[in-house]
Amino acid sequence: MSIARSAKAGALISALGMVAVTANSAEATNIRYAEYGPDRGVRAEAIKWFANEIESRSNGELTMSIHWGGALVSGREAMGAVESGFIDAGTFVPSWEPELLHLYEIGDLPIGSADAWVAMRSIFDLATTHDALEDEFASHDATYLMQFNTGPVQLICRDPITSLDDFDGLRIRAVGPYIDAFQGLGAEIVSFPQVEVYQALDSGLVDCNQVYWSNVTAYRLHEVAGHLIELDYGQMLGLVGVINKRLWDSLSDEHQALMREVGQDTTDFLAQQLLELGDKVKSDLRSGLDGHQVEISQVPDSVMEAILAEGDGLADDWLNAVNSKGLPGDSVMQHFMDAQERYAEQLDAEGYPWD
Repeated sequence: MSIARSAKAGALISALGMVAVTANSAEATNIRYAEYGPDRGVRAEAIKWFANEIESRSNGELTMSIHWGGALVSGREAMGAVESGFIDAGTFVPSWEPELLHLYEIGDLPIGSADAWVAMRSIFDLATTHDALEDEFASHDATYLMQFNTGPVQLICRDPITSLDDFDGLRIRAVGPYIDAFQGLGAEIVSFPQVEVYQALDSGLVDCNQVYWSNVTAYRLHEVAGHLIELDYGQMLGLVGVINKRLWDSLSDEHQALMREVGQDTTDFLAQQLLELGDKVKSDLRSGLDGHQVEISQVPDSVMEAILAEGDGLADDWLNAVNSKGLPGDSVMQHFMDAQERYAEQLDAEGYPWD
């Protein structure tokens, strides 16, 4: 059966299911969630945590069945499948369909805090309290459900980076807005799947790869590249769990509030996992892993200033682009940056919620 035909059938099934839920609110509501990735890793653990929490806190009135590995739809197709009702909810990657969520893509810009908790709480705040963001999701018959994150952006390289001149002609595999950022520094960008990076680094086809603490050792890149450049250069926040808005609207106010609460708590859960994983990976790399030791270094301040300036330029480009579409880019940017400042102050004063 084609995706289109399946989507139509799914929409009918979803609609009938929502009628049944409305007619008898005592019945449990099961949410069919599509995740394009495998049942492993920090994002998978966060999704399972969310599912367990909504079931526990609702006394079984809300449940979630998770379909892994793109079994229902891919990450690129998730928003369309949610909109049609083919799936109830799923993980969507906006950068794969850049014309759908212009405002939400602010989360992918290389700006703001490198702290996973500050960044995730800030975009959760933005997406759940700013009218323009809520309207943007609603235009696709979707509601923002939960936030994911890669963690701060780093580079793993065959050789160290100690000056701006080192970027000139450097072959870097990068994704998203970081393509433009590294190109602006003089790098040559190469593009191929993450699963091919190991061989590319090993053979010298590529000099550096954009990474996060969560995937350095997962792809065993420490075996073929001896230098981890700790940039903490923004975070890829454009990774989101969405739910069909008709299904969301059919839920009681109590259940909507419960899912919002669990969604926020899931940002805390995932942030803690990312921070702890980052500490472990750094420790493993420094001490040696499987006989391979990686030098972790930071670039000089003058180099980092130039790198951050590229991010500021991309933020300006984003503002001009969304404003030209008649969207409230300045308001969204101000809200996002104010939230980051507020959560950074809360972190300094109170520590993390799990401390």
